[in-house]
Amino acid sequence: MIHRPLEETARALLSSAGSASLSQLWRVGVTLATHIALRRMIPPSELGPWYWLEPFFLLLSLFRDLGVPAHVVRDRDRPYGDFLKLQLTWGLAFIAALFVAAPLLARLYHDPAPPMTAMIRALCAFLVVQGLGAVPLIYFEAELKVVRTIPAELVRNLVFAVTALSLAATGHGIWSPVLAHLAGGTVFAAMLWWAAWPDRRRGLMPLTFGKVRFWTLAKIGLPLMVMALLEQAVLKLDPLILALMFSSEVVGAAGLSVFAVFFFSRLLADPIGRALYPALVRYVESPRRAFEAYRSATLLLASLSTPTCFFLFVNAEAAALLLGGREWLGAADYLRVLSLVPLVRPFSMFGLEYLLTRHMDRLLIVYTAANLVSLGGLGLLLSSGPLGPLGMAAAGYLPLGMLALAWGLHRLSPEGLGPMTRQLLGLYAAAAVLFLPIAAWVHHPWWRVGLSCLAGLGVLGYAWRRFGVGATRFLRGDV
Repeated sequence: MIHRPLEETARALLSSAGSASLSQLWRVGVTLATHIALRRMIPPSELGPWYWLEPFFLLLSLFRDLGVPAHVVRDRDRPYGDFLKLQLTWGLAFIAALFVAAPLLARLYHDPAPPMTAMIRALCAFLVVQGLGAVPLIYFEAELKVVRTIPAELVRNLVFAVTALSLAATGHGIWSPVLAHLAGGTVFAAMLWWAAWPDRRRGLMPLTFGKVRFWTLAKIGLPLMVMALLEQAVLKLDPLILALMFSSEVVGAAGLSVFAVFFFSRLLADPIGRALYPALVRYVESPRRAFEAYRSATLLLASLSTPTCFFLFVNAEAAALLLGGREWLGAADYLRVLSLVPLVRPFSMFGLEYLLTRHMDRLLIVYTAANLVSLGGLGLLLSSGPLGPLGMAAAGYLPLGMLALAWGLHRLSPEGLGPMTRQLLGLYAAAAVLFLPIAAWVHHPWWRVGLSCLAGLGVLGYAWRRFGVGATRFLRGDV
């Protein structure tokens, strides 16, 4: 591994984060437009299963990887060859077992109408190509060369959009996103391997293999897998829990709501995190710079997600109409209850990456397990009562694991956590002052939308005035 000066790492972080953000902007934009169109061609009762399949297979992909990707990034030797060996041995065996067990897995979905067994088996093929593509993807992320993944990202999402819309227009219903996902993933993996194929002349991805490192990797990666599994389960919990008890229409409404509420998280959290994590690894001997990187990334994302959350709270019906059409207006109540949930979890935006680089694995397992137990248990309890499906959305406001995460952040930087918390509370207060009067006094729906847009710009202006310049200086390597 090449050791870079801190200023060079900051510049590489800016370049990699910018490239990843551009790619993610395209990806989420295309995905947003595609799903808006799909919802107008496929009703909630038919599209609902996709909102269960997508997070379910995300969790299965973590079992396939055994936590190795995160370890490869923080391992100074970067054993990409052993990661490939893991995919070709354990990965293929695990996916074959899923294929056989598909009828049993389909029983986790309460509504018996969709062809769940067949769709699970089709997405097993996606797990194969995604796992193979993860090897060069991790290489580009670890070396802060995310810019080289942009062509593959662009083509993948174009393939997804064209395939999904073509199939939906010809009456293929729920199979449209399933087959489009498989087609896009295959193209993405092939293009990444083409870009990173080991070549001595170009000096690209080294595929080194060790005699025992494969098993060592799996052993080291297991705690990371558990943490990632628990964290993602918490983020995707709503449709997974609701699918155990309610119809596809309810699952579809929850899926639209989760998509809307965490839109900016999808837009920026992944690309910033992909660039931030290797930078935090390089800042391991500079705790002040490491916390500043974490703080800057968190405040940047909070500055965008906060006005989005308040906008959805004030304009839930208009958002459901825009994102899905009239058949999806039933999602408005769930969307309004869920809309402010991200505001109670600000430290978790990049807290996992930050504590991982400090090897606080046990604390992270406690944090994620406490969140899963509290949110899942409370969600099941409330959803089974008079609140019905809305109980699952309400449960999101009590993530007890956040207490463990806050304690870990305090241990790492007691002098930095307090000011950061005050900055976040100030941001929330500014948003409340601008948005809540609109909710209380403006009743015409489109006047509410217009005034909410102005309020959102006001929140962004406040955020830039308070901490935008500091974040820019940090990313330029000036602090």
